[in-house]
Amino acid sequence: MRTPAPPRRRRLARWLAAAVVTACAVSLTVIGTSPAGAVETGTWYRIVNEHSGLAVSIQNGSATAGAAAVLAAPSDAAEQQFRFVDSGGHYRIQARHSGQVLDVYAKSTENGADIVQWTDNNGTNQQWQVNAVSGGSVELVNRNSGKALDNWEWATSAGSRVSQYDRNDLAAQRWQLVPVGSTGATGDGSVTDANLQYYGRWSRADSSYYTMGWAGGYVESAFTGSSIGVKLRGTIDLWYSVDGGAETWLRNASGNVTIRSGLGSGTHTIRIGFRERAGSYTGDPAFGGFLLASGGATVSIARPEHHIEFIGDSITVGQPNGDRPFTTYPWLSAEALGASHMQVAEGGACVSTADCRGMVDWFLRTTNQDFDEMWDFSTYETDLVVINLGTNNKVSSVEFQSDYVLLLERARQAYPDAEILAMGVFRERLLQEVQNAVAARNAAGDQKVHYVDTVGWVDPVADTGDNVHPHDAGHAKIANLLTPILAQYL
Repeated sequence: MRTPAPPRRRRLARWLAAAVVTACAVSLTVIGTSPAGAVETGTWYRIVNEHSGLAVSIQNGSATAGAAAVLAAPSDAAEQQFRFVDSGGHYRIQARHSGQVLDVYAKSTENGADIVQWTDNNGTNQQWQVNAVSGGSVELVNRNSGKALDNWEWATSAGSRVSQYDRNDLAAQRWQLVPVGSTGATGDGSVTDANLQYYGRWSRADSSYYTMGWAGGYVESAFTGSSIGVKLRGTIDLWYSVDGGAETWLRNASGNVTIRSGLGSGTHTIRIGFRERAGSYTGDPAFGGFLLASGGATVSIARPEHHIEFIGDSITVGQPNGDRPFTTYPWLSAEALGASHMQVAEGGACVSTADCRGMVDWFLRTTNQDFDEMWDFSTYETDLVVINLGTNNKVSSVEFQSDYVLLLERARQAYPDAEILAMGVFRERLLQEVQNAVAARNAAGDQKVHYVDTVGWVDPVADTGDNVHPHDAGHAKIANLLTPILAQYL
């Protein structure tokens, strides 16, 4: 059951404006009554208010059902990207970061009702008519209430409410649909295509095939055409998502692989990634580009506003869970925040090189396969670095703490402006040493290093399959606890 919405103030200024218009018999521009032809169901849009210039956004990038739609300064953030899903003459307006749709709260027909995101159930309060108005804008009318999407109280400040109100063809109800990634040169899908966005560390030692260097990397693009495929160098477990759909595995894929065919007109999106090469798994995570239909092309696609890098061991990787990386706590928490992400992590990793795969050194590498290929940290900007190491420690606590300080120093050198979070490990080992390392960096003047207390987060019996590694439900539990902490630093 939904919690009842709190009562809202009457909008006196709007009521007066409407009364003046009525009393003076001012003619309104005729509003169209058919869907705007410019709307393409495969395109992601920012919905920008004509009066304020602010864009519709889901508050705090939340993925929770019931999160409010608010106004925000236009950006490429995923929580400001929406697509129109056909409902037979009306559309559901789907948020990219959450997959939920814009919904008039509790099916209200009142002026000033809250607009929230909610699980798509194709209810009439989730269906909107798109009407063309003058100047290239549109009016969005809710099917259930007959009222228009409205900038409440003619706001001009970020964080202000989006609501519904009687249709009046005023600027507060006029919205520009700005395609995301719809401008710029088209591309051919090759690995060097500027329209392809790489997330994570990809080795470019082979100019024909870029290789995913650590866990959780992926490639995205927008494209046109009726099909999409991928070119592989060897055999690999490949996963994909088309048009924001569920991630789907293709096991032991090789050669030229068709991902999806029979796609409609308009712009589509593709995201692909691989199982990480580590331990006994020797698949070839090499990407040779996308395969486009005849006449198809790639188009530019926006990167999310924020990027998070996770450093860790098998727990951060998600071993031994079969559907990693997208069932892991790094993936779940970053996606919930609309951020891009990757995992510099491997089973058995530790902090100190004297122990095993010491991340104090390997963190600096492009790939877990090559100690000599150093990563260029200027490739992309990272906003948040999250470290979860200490489970596999074997050296003395003194050496562990010293190397942890060095890891924090190197992370700061790599990402001068990032917030760095050092998590206590879930087995609750060496917690004081991690806190001491954070305190040492704070004392050295780095106030952007923080300790995350995880005591009690993981019940070894209920949340793991072997007293160490969280199962999928355990990762989901961790993500739910971690996500609001990450949000504080973005």
